[in-house]
Amino acid sequence: MANDVLDIVNFDFASAPADPDLLIQAWVPEIEQAAITHVPDDRFIAFLTAALRLGARSKSLKGLKLIEVVEKAGYSRSTFFRMFEGQTQFLLKGYQLTCLLSTKVYAKHLHSQTLSLDEFCTFTVDVFFGANCTIPHEILQMLWREHDLTHSAFHPHLDDLGPIMQTYLSQNPQTQHLKVDIEELDEVLKSFDLAILNARLEDNEKWGTPLYYKKLKKMLQGYFIACE
Repeated sequence: MANDVLDIVNFDFASAPADPDLLIQAWVPEIEQAAITHVPDDRFIAFLTAALRLGARSKSLKGLKLIEVVEKAGYSRSTFFRMFEGQTQFLLKGYQLTCLLSTKVYAKHLHSQTLSLDEFCTFTVDVFFGANCTIPHEILQMLWREHDLTHSAFHPHLDDLGPIMQTYLSQNPQTQHLKVDIEELDEVLKSFDLAILNARLEDNEKWGTPLYYKKLKKMLQGYFIACE
């Protein structure tokens, strides 16, 4: 992929390891635009955007100093602390909002296309594999450790993902024949997401590689082929 092409759907994960720098450049504008559309609180958007841009520059917890986030957002410390208990809670809410917005980005791109089942699976894995490669393991591990949440509570955005897929598949001419059970699909997506989460929490050396990407694609394809 050429360095000047910054489209979240134009990465070839099957042939080369994920490039976090290029993925961040592609994803940050998408998340910022989705926030403007879907988040009603301008203050939250400002703090989230500031954290995204600072995090994109440093790609570590060290680059997310509270005072710099507040200054870049253009609001006061008192405003920040009225909205959040502290930096850790802000990072959790910001992370979860970013995950939710990634599903909005997915839906936007998905509904603009007519895809075969194989193309749908490739597109879906491309989007969520790429999105997960933009957030440093260090941040994810800290949030998981500090908040001690269940998988479902840590990733509440998964509740929205199944209905998005089911709606598309039922309306798309090439996939209307699939017999998709939403409860089964929800469980498959949780298993898919948990495989990603565990790999990142464990610093799996295969994460981000074509091998792991292909593993995830086979997981998703296996379910939908069974629905034919």
